[in-house]
Amino acid sequence: MSDLRPISHWGLWMRMHEPAGLSLRQQFMVHFWANWEMLKQPRDLVISSLVALIPSGTLATAVWLARPHRRGSVLHGLANDQTVLLLVVIGVVVAWLAAQHLFFVYAMQRWYAPFVRRELSRRGIPMCERCGHRLPPRAPAACPECGVPLTRPQESKAVSG
Repeated sequence: MSDLRPISHWGLWMRMHEPAGLSLRQQFMVHFWANWEMLKQPRDLVISSLVALIPSGTLATAVWLARPHRRGSVLHGLANDQTVLLLVVIGVVVAWLAAQHLFFVYAMQRWYAPFVRRELSRRGIPMCERCGHRLPPRAPAACPECGVPLTRPQESKAVSG
């Protein structure tokens, strides 16, 4: 019964199928079919991609607006002091990587994880599509963790994948 507890993590990475105990091949098949289903939903695909790319677009816009190569720009004066320039570049890259990771994880949790959880439910591992709570074999009408009404899987595939 302990494997039915909700998955707790810090939110820095998504958890989609860890409590199911799937082999690497089974995980591959789950993600293959989840990706296939997501490709059929172009709206979800486009929105998740745009959200995940917000930090990159922001960085590109900031660099374009700063125009570091132009005389008189804020960063042009730093070109003479290469140590300060290197520290500024490292700081910007680290901040961009952190923001990029958080936006990517949010996009995956919000738009991709439900497809994975739906595929797991089709394979006989019932999970709430919204919060990822592992459900008992006889799924209730609503998720006991988040309260969202549950839909029954339409087809059942073998877990062996």
